[in-house]
Amino acid sequence: MPNKLFCPITFSLPVDPVIAEDGKVYERSAIEEWLKKQRKSPVTNLEMGTKLLPALQVKNMIRAMVSKGALTGDKVDAWRQKMKEKEELEEMRCLAEAGNGGAMSNLGLWYKYGEKGLAKDEAKAFEWFEKSHEAGNVCGSGYLGRCYLLGYGVPTCQALDQVWQSRGATLLSEAAGRGSKRACFNLGFAYAEGRYGFPKDEKMARRYYSMVVRATIDDCAAINKEAAATWLRE
Repeated sequence: MPNKLFCPITFSLPVDPVIAEDGKVYERSAIEEWLKKQRKSPVTNLEMGTKLLPALQVKNMIRAMVSKGALTGDKVDAWRQKMKEKEELEEMRCLAEAGNGGAMSNLGLWYKYGEKGLAKDEAKAFEWFEKSHEAGNVCGSGYLGRCYLLGYGVPTCQALDQVWQSRGATLLSEAAGRGSKRACFNLGFAYAEGRYGFPKDEKMARRYYSMVVRATIDDCAAINKEAAATWLRE
């Protein structure tokens, strides 16, 4: 496999290849992160600027060689997976920008957990959850409520614990009432354990844990649904 096709930082085939001022080809995200910390070439260790140009020829070469089977192996499989994720991200972003609340919620999750090639970013996750909520998406409302309760990505100008908790509780209650299993679980857990500013209240915990079964929007992880069922059996 030609070495010139590999990013010298990630040692993998780049999904978004760029040419830096040292004349080398890099994965865009990798060299951008590198240049935030130092202005030297990762290859030559010489000073260089931050200008990056799309390496379209390299990008097309990689696509062609993979398509023809000239490149194979684990690194190619990893490249295929990254390309798939990149396409999924672009499609989801288009839907979100067109006003799809579900897509907005998904983008929020991907930023929160650093998925689909995105770096973890709680502030951006919060922004997308807020947009999703404003678009009327139930899941977005629930995720936004949890952000407020835990302080994830909440703008510093809103950094008042009681305000967070009140807003979070309202959003979660709204999402639970509209059928979100995840919101029901989060409220059940909060009351069962006395967490996030909620009083420990077995009656309220039982109410919301029971709602996990009846709720119509299945946005809750299997492990959480099982945890709710286990608590109810005890």
